[in-house]
Amino acid sequence: MGLAAILLAAVLLAAETGSRVRLTPLRTEHEALAKELKTLDTKASELSELERQRTELKDKIRTIEVLEQKRVGPVHVMADLSDAAPAKVWLVDFTENRGAATITGLALDNQTIATFMRNLDRSPYFTNVDLVETTQAEDEGLNLKRFVVRSRLAYHGGPVEDEEPLSYPKPPTAKSTRKGGRV
Repeated sequence: MGLAAILLAAVLLAAETGSRVRLTPLRTEHEALAKELKTLDTKASELSELERQRTELKDKIRTIEVLEQKRVGPVHVMADLSDAAPAKVWLVDFTENRGAATITGLALDNQTIATFMRNLDRSPYFTNVDLVETTQAEDEGLNLKRFVVRSRLAYHGGPVEDEEPLSYPKPPTAKSTRKGGRV
């Protein structure tokens, strides 16, 4: 019985030693994988930070582009507005609010107003040109047509990306339209 107990103890010791020998490389591999996981976590957080910085940089570049468009855009808008006005149109007011323009003017007849609107619609800076109002007006004995036109402005001279509803500025009253000459 003693011999059996010694033999059983030897078998158990051999099994324990064998399992420890097999377990040692697994523990080493586990420690290496844990270190690699920690390194990858650090790299993942660095990548997240770089992506955040990249997004910030893109936003800043877009802001710079918008500011550049707003710096040179109004010059082009006013030039196209002036070019669109036929000889017998007098523009008396131009109001813009966040991409929505209201243009008030005087013309000799409805055909001249229609020509002005067609010319304006050809400009890359004016889209959705729409006649809002025409009324009869008299100025220094002349029978004139007072008109109000609304349009969407694109200072970059291209298609408008978002089609959000615009809040158009109110046109001046009929009494205040005689301010000056042709734009």
